[in-house]
Amino acid sequence: MKSVLAVCLSPTFQRMLVFPSFAENEVNRSTQVLEIASGKGINVSRVLNLLGRPCTNLIQLGGRRVPEFLDLCLQDGLDVVYLPVEADIRTCTTVINEKDHTSTELVEEARTVEENDSDRFFSLFLSLVDSYDAVVIAGTKAEGFSPDIYPRIVEEAKKRGKMVILDIKGQDLKDALEKSPTVIKPNLSEFTTTFLPDRAVSENEDSEDMKDEVERMLREIYRKYGTASIITRGKYDTWCFDGNEFSTVSNRVVLPVVNTIGCGDTLTASVTHALLEGMALKDAVQFGMDNAARKAAHLEQGL
Repeated sequence: MKSVLAVCLSPTFQRMLVFPSFAENEVNRSTQVLEIASGKGINVSRVLNLLGRPCTNLIQLGGRRVPEFLDLCLQDGLDVVYLPVEADIRTCTTVINEKDHTSTELVEEARTVEENDSDRFFSLFLSLVDSYDAVVIAGTKAEGFSPDIYPRIVEEAKKRGKMVILDIKGQDLKDALEKSPTVIKPNLSEFTTTFLPDRAVSENEDSEDMKDEVERMLREIYRKYGTASIITRGKYDTWCFDGNEFSTVSNRVVLPVVNTIGCGDTLTASVTHALLEGMALKDAVQFGMDNAARKAAHLEQGL
């Protein structure tokens, strides 16, 4: 079976706190606490494993909690190759409000890595990439990594004939796009911040009025780079362009929402899996959206 190398340059411990209700400026007592190994790339590899798709995660780890992080990965059956660094692993926290059905993410930025860690990481990537059929890059990179680390990875993967899927944003996305990845998958808020800075859109905003403008941009991206695009819009339908057809893919699964954090990573993993199975992009996105909706009905990451 075709396999995936998932690159994550901002791993984290993910601590989830569940509250029956939550009030600011008050004492709130959680009824459940869960901690897992996470980061967008880690979440992608977790879902790929659940789909039966062989996947290795390539990350950097440092500090006294490395053994704990690796043990959490082992518990979830995750195959991890890591670059030892000095920077400690961060911790991010998700606050689940059961009464209002909300999940709030408290993000701790990744610790800064050393100047030579970019070349060390790239060398490790080169030693691995030939063994895989696809490369997924998900999430922002820690401070200290060189601006060209993502473009270098995309360029080398494409040279070797690998499918490359990017779930990144901002200048990192612009720079990596120059190397013609196979698919990009920002959400609309990230897309507008990156390419339409005068058109700020929140992740859960109904943005149907932007459809024609986004379609024009996706067609232009494909014309310039040969790159297909997936633009997610939270609870709203997803837009995608495969080089020929612009499609609107329905969010058709309605389930009780428990935790939406990680739904985008579930979609990324599911699309990667489906494309490696030979599905058309539109069908792969539908498969991903259905799995993401199922994930939202559960506290933990995965399916």
